[in-house]
Amino acid sequence: MTDTSSQSPNPTNPTPSIPNTQACVRCRKRKVRCDRKHPCNNCASHKAECEYQDPLPRRRKRNLPESEDGTILSRLRLYEDALRKAGIEPSSIDGRESAHGIASAGIATTSAKTIEPKVGQTSTPEKSESSRLGQGRLIAKGGRSIYLDNNFWRTVSNELQDDECILPENSAGVPEQRHVGSEAGTLDEGALLFGSASKYSLASAHPNPVHVFKLWQVFLENVNPLTKIIHAPTMQQRILSASGDLSSVPEDLEALMFAIYCAALTSLSDNEVLQTFAETRSKLLAVYRDGAQKALVNARFLRTSSMVVLQALVIFILSSRTVYDPHTLWSLSGIGMRIAQRIGLHRDGSNLGLSIFETEMRRRLWWQLMVADAVIGHKSGSVSLLGPAVDTRTPSNVNDSDLDPDMKENPVESTRATEMVFCLMRYELGKWLDHHSKSKSETHCGPWGPISSTSIPIQEKDQIIQELEATLENKFIRFCDPSIPLHLMTIMVARSIGPTLRLSAHHPRLYYERGERPTQSEKNLLFDICISVAEYNNMLLTTSKTRRYLWHIDYHFPWDIVLYMLSELRHRTMGDQAANAWHLIDITCARQYQELATKAKSPLHLAIATLGVKAWAAHVAECERHRLPTLPQPNIISIFWRLTQQSRSETAQMTPLSMPLEARTRATAPMSAGVNSYPQQACDTFSEGIPIDPNADFSALAEMCSPDESPIDWDQWDELLQQYQESSGVNMFGAPG
Repeated sequence: MTDTSSQSPNPTNPTPSIPNTQACVRCRKRKVRCDRKHPCNNCASHKAECEYQDPLPRRRKRNLPESEDGTILSRLRLYEDALRKAGIEPSSIDGRESAHGIASAGIATTSAKTIEPKVGQTSTPEKSESSRLGQGRLIAKGGRSIYLDNNFWRTVSNELQDDECILPENSAGVPEQRHVGSEAGTLDEGALLFGSASKYSLASAHPNPVHVFKLWQVFLENVNPLTKIIHAPTMQQRILSASGDLSSVPEDLEALMFAIYCAALTSLSDNEVLQTFAETRSKLLAVYRDGAQKALVNARFLRTSSMVVLQALVIFILSSRTVYDPHTLWSLSGIGMRIAQRIGLHRDGSNLGLSIFETEMRRRLWWQLMVADAVIGHKSGSVSLLGPAVDTRTPSNVNDSDLDPDMKENPVESTRATEMVFCLMRYELGKWLDHHSKSKSETHCGPWGPISSTSIPIQEKDQIIQELEATLENKFIRFCDPSIPLHLMTIMVARSIGPTLRLSAHHPRLYYERGERPTQSEKNLLFDICISVAEYNNMLLTTSKTRRYLWHIDYHFPWDIVLYMLSELRHRTMGDQAANAWHLIDITCARQYQELATKAKSPLHLAIATLGVKAWAAHVAECERHRLPTLPQPNIISIFWRLTQQSRSETAQMTPLSMPLEARTRATAPMSAGVNSYPQQACDTFSEGIPIDPNADFSALAEMCSPDESPIDWDQWDELLQQYQESSGVNMFGAPG
């Protein structure tokens, strides 16, 4: 063995007699501990040249007030304040990256590589933005990470002896011990959202180990295929181990477990929950939602740097979409987006030196959160706009079995459908919307702006929609096997995307915004589009293979489709197309309205019910006029009838009998105050306030209903839909909303 002690040092390196304060270049690059000798043991054992670089000059230490000398963060605040007083904004400092990095034991710190524009790309603002992407820095350890994109923070991080002090949690990955009191600095941020700042003990709130495993299996079958943000093989081992001792579950994993309980129960029917767990679905959901909120508080989710905690928050949001109002969800998803940006999910892991496995899981989580945030924003009438630049690639088309935490080579992507097929299909739509929203002038309108814009010709909209349909067919649909539940779900949803986009592109409200009315050919096209979407939706509702995904289908109820079809059925009273439309409406609305037995009836439901009664009465009247038999009465009509009559009866009880009949009729219209979309559409079936029996002959009803040719007021319809979404479900603290 060569006597390394006799080797002559490189003239550019420090002399052996002077101790090195920094790791050598090779050890820093390999991220291993360096003994800082010359040569170090690592370089000597590999017979490699051992080189050292001069450290950055030490900054002159300022005399800080004693009260501010306790933490690094307090010092940084003073630095920032001093810079601002000097007229310098910290975020504008052109800080330079340290060439040596930080060599703290066991801490993986990587500097993002500069992302070069693609070949043939000209020098444009996009090129400048691409260059800016490479200046961030990721600090990661033990499943936690934080991304520093601010020049000042990146510069200061180079001066810290231990990067880990920047991470919100302590070195064990457990949140800092919280102290409840009135002292400054002890406030628990999580209490702002989900309760008091006390530490919750949730061991007794968990289901028993057998039920833990059952809920996990339900999650894998019903929820995971549509989300794919968890690596099932590795997570199953953690959950099984944790279920053996529920009193010592790590806080991040506990938050994820409770979120999984909520998502699994949400995907089951009342009867399925009762038969499997011998308890009502509503009671168990109340327990586990409360547990999920407390577990998120325990995990300090507002300041977390853990991907597991973010996974828990995303799954909790998805499981709560039908009970939280959209504005609450919009705020929660915004928190999720901020957490994701803080831990660097908006930057692709391949550019940050992360492992293949971690890179893939970060991609999955980022894209699922982006899509969820965009959908929730659309429901709440808001627009999702991403501030920071994003370069995270779409997830790979691989199964969970193709991924392993210790893998060293990228998995070979399949050319056919995998477990990721549904998610990748949705992400393809997201990329399409994002591309066309950025290529058009009305970017402030969000992803759906170009489709619903009146400034873009309909022919252009139809062309880009056809291109999307061809892409979905070639990349996904043609590889799907309808006998597989996930594939059938993917086929139906993918094929309904085109018609749904066409409805937005040709929507009647666009004509009325221009002071026009759609032609009869446009009305026919729209009716055919609605029929097509309703057919795909009903296949999902009635096929046993897709029953497990009803939790997702319910959230995307096609209100616009139902409204337009009922509006047209006031005039399309006869023929095979009308009969088919009534059949589709019957199936589409049955599940939505049958659940009203346990829910408050909203003005939206009453408006649809009133319009349905009006449309059916028009059909009966037309059949009577031609002396033809009517269609078999759809079951939903009886529900519509009872709902409108119940509402009118309740209102009539509060209406003085001394009020003139005309005024009393207006007061008992089955619409909320301030929403007059259908002031003449309610059939006046009261005679001095006495309701007609629900089983009454509709021919008599038709005689009392005058023809209604008025168009739908789409602005008021949008307001009605917004009111329904704002008033549905519960608020963020679990109380009835």
